[in-house]
Amino acid sequence: MSPETLVPNFLGLTAQALSLALGLLAVGVPLVAWAERKAAARIEGRPGIGGTAIAEISLDGMLQPLADALKLLSKRDPNPPESGQGVQVLFSALVLSATVVAFSAIPWSGRYVFGEGSLSLILADVEMGVLFIFALLAFSALVTVWAGMRGGIRSRVGTFRLAARSLSGELALLLALLPMLMIYGSLRLGDMVAWQDASFSPLGAWSLLAGGGGSLSGLSLGLPAWGILLNPLAFILVLTAASVRLGLAPFDAERREAELEAGPHGSFSGPGLGFLALAARLELLLVAALVTLIFFGGWAIPWLPQATLVAVIGEFIGSWLANAICLGLHLVVFLLKLSGVVFLELLIRSALPRFDHARTMALCWKILMPAALVDIAFTAAVLFRLGGAPG
Repeated sequence: MSPETLVPNFLGLTAQALSLALGLLAVGVPLVAWAERKAAARIEGRPGIGGTAIAEISLDGMLQPLADALKLLSKRDPNPPESGQGVQVLFSALVLSATVVAFSAIPWSGRYVFGEGSLSLILADVEMGVLFIFALLAFSALVTVWAGMRGGIRSRVGTFRLAARSLSGELALLLALLPMLMIYGSLRLGDMVAWQDASFSPLGAWSLLAGGGGSLSGLSLGLPAWGILLNPLAFILVLTAASVRLGLAPFDAERREAELEAGPHGSFSGPGLGFLALAARLELLLVAALVTLIFFGGWAIPWLPQATLVAVIGEFIGSWLANAICLGLHLVVFLLKLSGVVFLELLIRSALPRFDHARTMALCWKILMPAALVDIAFTAAVLFRLGGAPG
């Protein structure tokens, strides 16, 4: 890369990174926090938030996340900065930063051709996108453990439980994801969505498994080749294991006030506690984005592959505008699917009773991991029988 193009590319990448971080922190996190409280209130049959107003404007409680953020940022940290516990705000900032950086590997749309160039809404299209995200999540969990070990005895006991849950959830999640990686044959999330941007015939798959002469695409109008339809067991296992790994409700016993005084977060206050709350909301969005990309086809529209959609629209208004319209449609479709998965996660965390630490460990080691191993063996047998037939 020449010096003439290095500075503009660096500035453009910096602007994209800042736009992504600003969009997640200023838009994504407040909406998730508002939806979480609203969903919990609806399920539990209580009014919930709605009275928080600024200049007599309440917007049905949508200003409550802003009020919570201002309260945490203005709250004084009881630990001086030069003390051992005073540096915990740096730990929480690292956790938040790692979660934000993980979103750089999330593709928000496909690749579209505009003249001689192309555009894709992804900040870092790394070859091993899934492993990149897992590495950053592992780093954030490790930093949280470091911070918890600097607290009191109750905080340390909660930290030990956090480490055990994170390790168990990590192994269960990796095993649960392996069948889908075997099906897609790639670790890049964009390739997974491109694989699902098609249709398949259940009758054609059954004919191949039975030794007949059918094909997976034997019907003109089959089912969308989404991961949840190809392997519903993997969807259930991944969603459960991801919730355990990230400590989402109902698998967050070590962080509740009634359990060891909030566990590893008991010694946090002020901005440090606020950063951890932001990271928790972002992790919820991150899990929803991964589930959407791997199991719901990402931005893919059922029965309308990107090439077909661009070709049909391009006959009337030209290729450039057709790609622009396709980009907008795919972005809207992805955000709608993402919102649906977020609502599903909020419904689960609001409807299920909280698991204690022992039951969470038993769920990982006695149910999730054995079921994931069975799913791996079954998926390998089916793929071997199909002989690598296209979806």
